[in-house]
Amino acid sequence: MAMKLLASALSALILTAPTFAEAARKGAPTLPPALELSRIRGGAVVAQPIVNGTRVYIPTGRVLATWDYAQPNTPLRVATSKAAGGAINGLTRQGNYLYASWRGYDGSSGVATYSLADPARPKLVSDSDAYVEGESKFVVGLAAANGHLWLFDNNNGLFVSNLADPANPVFVPTAITSGVDQYNKIIPSGNTIYATGRNFVSASVLDIYDVSNPAAPVRIAEHTVDGFDSFSLSPQPGLAIGVGNQLSVFDLTDPEEMTRRSFIDIPPATRGVRAGSFFYTFGYGEGMDLWNIANLDAPAAAGHLDIDALGGHTAVKIGTTLLLQTDTDLLHGIDISTQAAPVRRTTGWLPGGVGARDIAMHGGRVVLLQPNSGLTVNDRAALTPYSRFEAHLPQSLQARSFEQLVVAGDTAYMAAWGYGLINVDLSDPAHPVELGRVEFPFAAVLDVKGDYAYLGKWTNGGLFAVADVSDPAAPSLVWQGELLAQPYRLKVDKQQLYIAEGQDSPGSGGLRVLDLTNPASPAPLGHLDDGCGTAFDVSIDSAVSLAYLACSNGMQVIDIANPATPVVVGRYDAGSSADYTRVAQRGNRAWFTNLDGLHELDVSDPTAPVLRKLTSIGHQGAERVSLLPDDSLYVLGGGTGVHVFKTPLRAPVKPSGARQAAPARPALRKR
Repeated sequence: MAMKLLASALSALILTAPTFAEAARKGAPTLPPALELSRIRGGAVVAQPIVNGTRVYIPTGRVLATWDYAQPNTPLRVATSKAAGGAINGLTRQGNYLYASWRGYDGSSGVATYSLADPARPKLVSDSDAYVEGESKFVVGLAAANGHLWLFDNNNGLFVSNLADPANPVFVPTAITSGVDQYNKIIPSGNTIYATGRNFVSASVLDIYDVSNPAAPVRIAEHTVDGFDSFSLSPQPGLAIGVGNQLSVFDLTDPEEMTRRSFIDIPPATRGVRAGSFFYTFGYGEGMDLWNIANLDAPAAAGHLDIDALGGHTAVKIGTTLLLQTDTDLLHGIDISTQAAPVRRTTGWLPGGVGARDIAMHGGRVVLLQPNSGLTVNDRAALTPYSRFEAHLPQSLQARSFEQLVVAGDTAYMAAWGYGLINVDLSDPAHPVELGRVEFPFAAVLDVKGDYAYLGKWTNGGLFAVADVSDPAAPSLVWQGELLAQPYRLKVDKQQLYIAEGQDSPGSGGLRVLDLTNPASPAPLGHLDDGCGTAFDVSIDSAVSLAYLACSNGMQVIDIANPATPVVVGRYDAGSSADYTRVAQRGNRAWFTNLDGLHELDVSDPTAPVLRKLTSIGHQGAERVSLLPDDSLYVLGGGTGVHVFKTPLRAPVKPSGARQAAPARPALRKR
């Protein structure tokens, strides 16, 4: 009866409220403006940085970060560019311009052009995806050679621009329309371009292009080598060095013939860089190994540098400093003035990280979950890291893979796919330290309430677990049960736990509800799949008992006043279908993400969400969408970086001496 009365009263509230037009005519405040993107930080460093004097341009996610190494021991990050259309995967320089190729996950690709009129602050002057028609673009990189710009597309072949207008390059197709592999390194040398990567059978490839005649480029060689012995290749004129389980020297004196002339077994590595007569290998395990290649027919071990090089990805030389960037969010400056004895000069932390997956706020600072290391505590203004916590786990990215984060009080709870639950003390934010941990391999989802943490996994069988965290220093598993389908998000509200569930078996998908009357022993309570299928995220508006569910084709608003029988009361059709959609909600706003971007929705009437604005987030799905207490909306794009939006939301002002009214809940009807 009480529910009916509440619904009736709120129905009247909606019916009697003035329309926006009426409110405007009467001088009442109009609808607040849509949100705007304020900054992007971080993202994957895929392309090789470009050195320009004492400056280096590092492509991180969708932006270029300019670092000044005039003082190698105290490098300074001086600027961040405007964003390219997607995550940058190639970077090259021709004259006073930088050209960045980018690719989305929706068949989009393009080239962004940056002017170096002010070398300290590259300025975005154009960004175009018009090099070819269609929706199956797959750019893998680009290179400047012989006064032209060359664009490589895995699906459409090789394109060239004569740079007649260098600020707005126009591309035309070449006769090479197929055979472009998924290169991860494209190196120009005079009129030759070396393109290397890995193919679909995990072999390493090296293709060589002669571009001496820009009107008729020729692919003069297609080489393939074992992808385990040589996980990656570093080519140069007449030579290529492979790094993997071995260090191999390949002869390219005749570019059409690639012959291995020597090799040596080495500790596994994924990347390498040459420094004079030495070759440094890194990336897979601990440290950086040195190899003397003065005699190319007999490479020999030459030492080891104890440095955190796990996930080492790109390495460039700037003077006598080697910059080594890692997928654990580090940027090392290594003194190689004595190439046989490199010394670490500096280690910096990349703002935003290379692929932040989750976010929370603690003490006015932003806490970012970094997938390959642990977490960083960052200032809000620029996401500059204030402190960093790296979990003590094996030197393997697979043994880490942090998935989700919850901060409660002074404790950060982290779900690590490679281990389980790891708890971190943030009471001294400058020095986060581990409190305790409990094994739960393949942990993927997490929420915490009171004395209990709730975890779920799907790898090697679905399993749900409850951990007692009343003492975060000594967590323990107290309950485990099977899951019917893959969990993508857990959310505890009141005495219920809500699961955004995959559709992996009959009777699964949508929203699943567990009863937490006994918080240490969850019990089935309710389930709803009303056209959602696989659900990827859920946000709860506890005050009015509504759940916002992210489905592949859009968002559903669900009445959970009776959690045993949830009912869909509103829908938003996103117009396209995609995996790994995300949702967040507060007040009269909800935000939904898919490959098309960030959908800002007016949910003043939750039965009829209305699109206010669609903003691109780089043609990729988001890892997380979260509205923090400062009313900033954070969209974590993984490889595209952390997108920060300032919302128009304002906390309601409570009149002095007034009684606080119960939160208004709109009348709901099934849709």
